[in-house]
Amino acid sequence: MCVDDGDFSDMAEQIGRSVKRLEDGPLLRGLGRFVDDLRPDGCLYVSLLRSPVASGRIRNIVNEAPAGATVFAAADLEGSCRPLTVHLTTPGAVSPARPILAGERVRFVGEMIAAAVADSRYEAADAVEQIHPDIDTEHAVMTFEGALADGAPLVHENVPGNLYYVGKRSFGDVASAFERADLVVDGEVTHPRVSAAPMEGRGVMASPDGAGGVVVTTSTQVPHLVAEAVAECLAMERGRVRVVAADVGGGFGIKAQVYPEEILLAWIAMRTNSPVKWVETRSEHMQAASHARDQRIRFSAAVRKDGRVLGLQATIHSSIGAYGGRPFGPLLDPMTCAGLIPGPYDIRDYEYESFAVATNKCPEGPYRGVGMVTAVLAHERLMDLIAKRLELDPAAVRRLNFVKREQMPYVAATGHPYESGDYDAALDAALRASGYAHLREQQKSGRREGRLLGIGLGSYVEFTGAGSSTFKGRGMADIPGIDTARVWLAADGLVHVQTTCPAIGQGSQTTFAQVAAASLGVEAESIVVEQTDTARVGAGTGSFMSRGSVTAATSASRAAALLRAEILEAASWRLDQPVERLSIAGSAVLVDGRQAVTLAQLADPTSRDDGGHEMDVSVTYDAEQASHPYATHVCLVEVDPETGAVNILRYVVAEDCGVLINPMIVEGQVTGGVAQGAGAALMEEVAYGDDGQLLSGTFLDYLIPSVGEAPAVEIEHLVTASTVHELGTKGAGEGGTIGATAAVANAVADALSASNVTLPLTPDRIVALLS
Repeated sequence: MCVDDGDFSDMAEQIGRSVKRLEDGPLLRGLGRFVDDLRPDGCLYVSLLRSPVASGRIRNIVNEAPAGATVFAAADLEGSCRPLTVHLTTPGAVSPARPILAGERVRFVGEMIAAAVADSRYEAADAVEQIHPDIDTEHAVMTFEGALADGAPLVHENVPGNLYYVGKRSFGDVASAFERADLVVDGEVTHPRVSAAPMEGRGVMASPDGAGGVVVTTSTQVPHLVAEAVAECLAMERGRVRVVAADVGGGFGIKAQVYPEEILLAWIAMRTNSPVKWVETRSEHMQAASHARDQRIRFSAAVRKDGRVLGLQATIHSSIGAYGGRPFGPLLDPMTCAGLIPGPYDIRDYEYESFAVATNKCPEGPYRGVGMVTAVLAHERLMDLIAKRLELDPAAVRRLNFVKREQMPYVAATGHPYESGDYDAALDAALRASGYAHLREQQKSGRREGRLLGIGLGSYVEFTGAGSSTFKGRGMADIPGIDTARVWLAADGLVHVQTTCPAIGQGSQTTFAQVAAASLGVEAESIVVEQTDTARVGAGTGSFMSRGSVTAATSASRAAALLRAEILEAASWRLDQPVERLSIAGSAVLVDGRQAVTLAQLADPTSRDDGGHEMDVSVTYDAEQASHPYATHVCLVEVDPETGAVNILRYVVAEDCGVLINPMIVEGQVTGGVAQGAGAALMEEVAYGDDGQLLSGTFLDYLIPSVGEAPAVEIEHLVTASTVHELGTKGAGEGGTIGATAAVANAVADALSASNVTLPLTPDRIVALLS
């Protein structure tokens, strides 16, 4: 194959352009195809009976559903549907198998007990009302103290002490660091349990394919991982399971895992030989879609009198809930948080203990910035506490402790390989853009007037787009870590792209089109990016951990470059012209700048006389290591001393996510992420009663920021290209959230002169702190 090294002047124009989102037209015209839009002939509807208690033993299930509804319980699945299992190789980690339908015990409010299948959604829901479980209620463990107390009831008999996992690591000489310290700074942060709130909840439709297989259409971020799990649970050959990602109305990580509902719907479809559909209600979403965070971190730092951190100790408790979700198990928050508590700081002596605790709550799973939000909250509170103790400026303490640009590439004490970055530059840009010195003066004058103004900083480094070696090292055997892109010249004469990272609302169809267009030498608008279908694209991992612009984009770029070479070679044969004289523009191949043959003609198999083959290229990319974006956030707040209300007056982000494929989309990601981070800091909390009953089951009780509460965000871009792969991108999907929670919390703590922080900082908590 000849690879053309000709004029690629248009390529640079594709990368870095704020192309309007190509996917938005159909969505705005109501032409999207979400799971609930799918209505195949003969479709049956599923409604689910969920446990009304947090812990108990099922004695009996009385089925009084009408004759027109079919009811399935755990006994019906025996022998034909296995539990959902997480495969871990992590030493000491335990992740009990999760039954698709609870048979003997229930372990959280919302766990599935039975399913009713009927001709309409309403009939199915009515049938569920006539199914009556008889449950002997048992004591629920809901807190760290309750779960870890001597003699506490066990959530699982095979999880001694209610500990799924205990991680203990020590790096360097921590004891020596504390001996050399001028002072020791202690602190504690508590992050509440929270839930993502995508516009579209979960939904699944499954249909038999007529050939002994099943097609599952689901609102998911990880279609290939769902396909693997369905095949395993139903004991089917993997090739007989096809999973299609419908249009996804937001994910944020909550759809980056396999749920029992996806397995159950596939089983019911095969059992009834009919298409079946389930779409969750918002109350189901709050009960049974995964939660996140719910962590407490206590830390102690050995500090020199100039503010330099010599050593650090941390103890992390994470409430995982009733099960570890597939594919991560109970490890995601505890392991990620512990590994990143040193953050962007040059701390070589560090040790931690991290406890993954079983509780009778909804299982936890990934949520934007998983583990990293709480790690950053801890190390950024530490920087502010050091500044307060030593009467130093918080920015100066950060600057003193940062890893320096000349130290790059830098391997953190915990093993994270930071490939590139300039943390001082991000801090400088944020301080300059915010007018930090002026903000401090404004704060002083405001306090003289009795106003409670606070300034918070949030500096962080995250890791994104990890490959197979990262997940293998963590013992997460269900995550391949690779991603594949397929790029082909279709019969319509257009170049089509499909990747293993489905679009979930983040604009990836546009960015993938830009990347492919750059490699092909055409305009992004001429590329068709399809949603993920496991039958039409090779193996991969999915859309989480900001993988899109790293792993999927790299695969798409490489595949498109190979396709370009194939197109030019086919045109060279057809036109009897050397490749060096050919180029691609729009929908045609040019000879010396003049159109000679259209792509549609090249794609038409009936017109080929070159003995050629279908032009269809797939590339799988496995990143050698993760990429590491970073940023500094600056937040100015005012706290009303009478009501406890917090008003965000100013918000600035200086971020470096490597090369920007589409700056407009990056800014949208940052802005949305900041809103979620601020929401967690100020208002969001999944609350349970002592008996395990959910107290925040609707948006009346679980508050999320609206446009009125979300701050306006000023964004400064820095570009330090990643050296992990040729695109130089680092990922942009999570940083807004990762930095915002800490920055807002620090700002409020600064306004209140508070030390230890328990989120969310709601008006009642703030009034209590002031009293």
